[in-house]
Amino acid sequence: MTIVATRTELRTSLLERQEATGKPPTDRVFVDFHIHTRFSRDSILPEEKFIRFAIERGLTHVAITNHNNVEGAVAVRDKVAELGLTDKLTVILGEEVSTADGEVVGIFLNKTIPRGLSAKETADEIHRQGGLVSIPHPFDPFRGSHIREGPLRNLADTGRIDMVEVFNCRVALQRHNLEAAEFANRYNIPGIAASDAHSSFEVAMAFNALPAFETAEQLKALLPDNDWHASRSSVFIHATTRWAVWKNVFDAWRGKRTATGPILGPQTPEVVRQEPVKRPTGAELPAKEPETDE
Repeated sequence: MTIVATRTELRTSLLERQEATGKPPTDRVFVDFHIHTRFSRDSILPEEKFIRFAIERGLTHVAITNHNNVEGAVAVRDKVAELGLTDKLTVILGEEVSTADGEVVGIFLNKTIPRGLSAKETADEIHRQGGLVSIPHPFDPFRGSHIREGPLRNLADTGRIDMVEVFNCRVALQRHNLEAAEFANRYNIPGIAASDAHSSFEVAMAFNALPAFETAEQLKALLPDNDWHASRSSVFIHATTRWAVWKNVFDAWRGKRTATGPILGPQTPEVVRQEPVKRPTGAELPAKEPETDE
């Protein structure tokens, strides 16, 4: 099995779908599933600038996945509507959640998932909202916030992962992207590419070419047909992230906020355990599955 579908394989799949359904293949869309804007503490990318670059560079769909908040994605969606560009750019509400086990991305969300839950609890809450679970940069050793191997394998073993970033543009060494691709292949999980953009320079460095979709369910069904393209960022791009962090700290000290919503940076599992946040009530969490002897 190959993780990356070729253009020929994608066309063949679409033709097979046409023969099975009697319907012609749908238009293709170009998606980036992992983007940060100014609602992440390590980014200062404003909504309007991001939207302009995304459209100019050919993206049709974007998942805005700021650290620990959905409000930033809502801000981009609302700005697109305000500019009258909804026919050019579709915004998917997402969040990169700092779980107690490392980072997990949820897309097609409708409200913020608090940090500090376990990876399993977070995945269940994403699915409860009707969203999809994506694992970002799972084997990048240079990010202390990446998900730990034990919880990652548990999520895969229990079928809680909908997609894996098999290419993250910010991963410094390609072998760690390859390790992610091998993991996804082993568990038969669809792979995606992600720019993990925090600055305008990185917008559209990765895209996923897919038949058109509108819902999480439709996207999940189409992910096996994904044809992704991406290139690696320069290691110096991480300097923009450090600059954004310090600029936001300085602006906060001056009493100036760069965003109207919460500005939270990535959290390592160790920090999350030391600084727990208020957990959702039992009614807000998915119901526990009944235990069996199997």
